[in-house]
Amino acid sequence: MTADLTDDDRGKAVVTNNKRLGVVTDVRGGEAFVDPEWDNVDEDLADTLDWDRDDDDHRLDSSAIADVRNDQLYLRDDL
Repeated sequence: MTADLTDDDRGKAVVTNNKRLGVVTDVRGGEAFVDPEWDNVDEDLADTLDWDRDDDDHRLDSSAIADVRNDQLYLRDDL
């Protein structure tokens, strides 16, 4: 599934395996940008998502999202 993200998705939590990984701070061009909660993001997942602690923007490709429900974006289980 490729999620169709809009400005309405700002403020939603990004979750996987019942862990909150961060919050969507912006949506630009259909892509979400996330403020990560680094304590919940392991190194392998950060590498898969191409997130670096030193970057200011942490883009979340819509192809990584399995579902968008209410106030949460759920990542695919195979990441």
